[in-house]
Amino acid sequence: MIENKLSRVISYVFHPLLMPSYILLLLLNLNTLLSLSLPPAYKISLVGVVFLTTVLFPLLLTWIFYRLKIISSLFMNSKEERIYPILAISVFYYLTYFLLRGIHISTIFSYYMLGATLLAILSLVVNFYRKISLHAVAIGSFTGLFLGLSLNFGINLNTEIFSGILIGGIIGYARLKSNSHQPAEIYSGFAMGVLVMAALMILL
Repeated sequence: MIENKLSRVISYVFHPLLMPSYILLLLLNLNTLLSLSLPPAYKISLVGVVFLTTVLFPLLLTWIFYRLKIISSLFMNSKEERIYPILAISVFYYLTYFLLRGIHISTIFSYYMLGATLLAILSLVVNFYRKISLHAVAIGSFTGLFLGLSLNFGINLNTEIFSGILIGGIIGYARLKSNSHQPAEIYSGFAMGVLVMAALMILL
């Protein structure tokens, strides 16, 4: 019972929709010239916009799908019920990329949102054939982001990379424990997230 509750908490804390906000917060608090030059009020506004477009709007639209009986559960346990919510996420992720690409904040985060959009579309395509863990895709994108940056710029981001792998293991355990996915769905999701995002960061 305790393990099941813990699995649910982990799934909520590391929900795929929260990953862009986590990434942005991390980038804004790294000891870089960009993060140091931005005033706190600007950072708060930026995080607010990203949270609105990548979390609240997709959740609101998913709730509307539920109310219209397009999906029967907010948990979207079947791959058939994931189609419309994932499509909505793809649209909102690209909207976030489009809104932020003209603002001088960070090329890295803009590319991350572009990669997240691509991963959402790929997840949608894969979903027509088999389920894939969106939680694993999301944490894989986190790991791939820092792996790609490390390989591209030759900087030491081992802490971030290993943190992504560790959290990925914890998330994978939680998804298995809750019977939400099979091991292959988690491994393939994590691998796809890492490879796509790392490749995009290397092309920066």
